[in-house]
Amino acid sequence: MQAGHTKMTRALFPALFVLSVCVSMLAQESQLGDSARRMADSLSQSKRKSVAVFAFVGTAETEALGEKLADDFREALVKSGRTFRVEERSHLLEILAKRSASSASLDDPGSASWFLQDSEVDTSILGTVSKDDTGLRVSVRELRVRDAQQIAEFETLLPFTDDLKQLLDRPAHREFRNWPTAGKDGYSSPTCISCPQPQYFGPAIGRRVEGTVVLDISVGEDGRVRHIRIKKAAPYGMTEQAIAAVQLWRFKPATDPGGSASAVRESVTLNFRLY
Repeated sequence: MQAGHTKMTRALFPALFVLSVCVSMLAQESQLGDSARRMADSLSQSKRKSVAVFAFVGTAETEALGEKLADDFREALVKSGRTFRVEERSHLLEILAKRSASSASLDDPGSASWFLQDSEVDTSILGTVSKDDTGLRVSVRELRVRDAQQIAEFETLLPFTDDLKQLLDRPAHREFRNWPTAGKDGYSSPTCISCPQPQYFGPAIGRRVEGTVVLDISVGEDGRVRHIRIKKAAPYGMTEQAIAAVQLWRFKPATDPGGSASAVRESVTLNFRLY
């Protein structure tokens, strides 16, 4: 009898484990799906036609997790069966690539609108992810592309399941991740030799608008800027003027831990101010 009981326990344990995992995943999907359903209602009420969901933003350790949650949220919007079109992630990446985006992760409404301004997309969905003692807090915003105005915001708390934990600290695929970071791990920062600030003219100054542009750049062993990716955009030509200026910058190259010239990546901020 005891042997039979032991065999039954051994047989049930894997089934109970699978059931536990499935219940956790269903709870997670249910709560995220509830936010997606409420978002779908809002999108329908505001008569949105086309929606782009950006990868959710958090700390560096939640980058891959943010991509996964955004994909799940996008799929839930599609399954809602509403009349608006949800852009495929591949199409969004094409739009971003044309405008030199560093990734599909954004939490700045103005930048999202700038990236989408020449597309047919009229609504952006931005999400943020943060950890607390009870799970993952996910906040999702609906924003008009035309003026970057927020239409709705929904928040949910996801249980901290094993599958979510496995995504923490998993690196998302990004080009700049393969480059050493200036000022870290024994690498020095490139020293500016000639870094003229962008010219401030055109629609921005005519409208007396100020703004800030943040760019991710790589500086090669020759001190020239090799790659430029837009991290935070600004309207009325300021982003384009910032890129044009940085393309002309020249540096004394950074050095690696051994003292040799090395290519590195860093972020630069360019401010457009009225005086």
